[in-house]
Amino acid sequence: MSTGFRELDYLMQDDAVTEFFSTSYPLLTSFYHLTVVESAPVGLLVVGERGGLNPYALLQLARALGKEGIGEAVYLRRAFKAEDVPDSVSAFSGPLIVIDPYHHGKLGDRIAGAIKERGDRTLLFSFGDRRRFGSAFGWHVATSVFFLREVKGGFKVKLVKSPVFPEVELSYSTGSLFGQAGDGLFPWLLGGQLAGVSRGYAKGALIKRRAFHLTSFLMPIA
Repeated sequence: MSTGFRELDYLMQDDAVTEFFSTSYPLLTSFYHLTVVESAPVGLLVVGERGGLNPYALLQLARALGKEGIGEAVYLRRAFKAEDVPDSVSAFSGPLIVIDPYHHGKLGDRIAGAIKERGDRTLLFSFGDRRRFGSAFGWHVATSVFFLREVKGGFKVKLVKSPVFPEVELSYSTGSLFGQAGDGLFPWLLGGQLAGVSRGYAKGALIKRRAFHLTSFLMPIA
């Protein structure tokens, strides 16, 4: 599975469950649309009565990235009620992306338990500040957790939980949400600069990368 950003993929490569959260709806939505395209073929579970996925934007992004046939490579299911989520999670085999798993604000531990029991790679995308709401058990189920926030001219992704790496924050331009941005500081990561927390690293570093603007179209949000 891939986010489209090699640094992030490297940081989460050994995770069973990875969670991304943001208080910015447009940012998180654009980010997981890119992840769906980059990860296909993949299962996709959208939690909630409506919205959450823009098929037109998904097709446009796939076309821009040269990944035609995305419609046949995403296995979509929607969980309308909180009671539907655990069984829906369990129904998938193979890699899975779950959009807003704790949307309904209840049965969080049951949902997190179903995610933990899957045994296959799972990426979660949650709206709001997961440090203050949602399942506490779900926070422990996630191997790594990333926080996305908007800044002038782009956005930042902060690794706030990891069993391997120290806290680190990466900066990207808005345009990087619409295409592959190259290696950036990926070689720096491979060079061992993010060795284990046990080696005494403190709060990590601010990493900045020049992003390649593949396309300038704005992704419409459903």
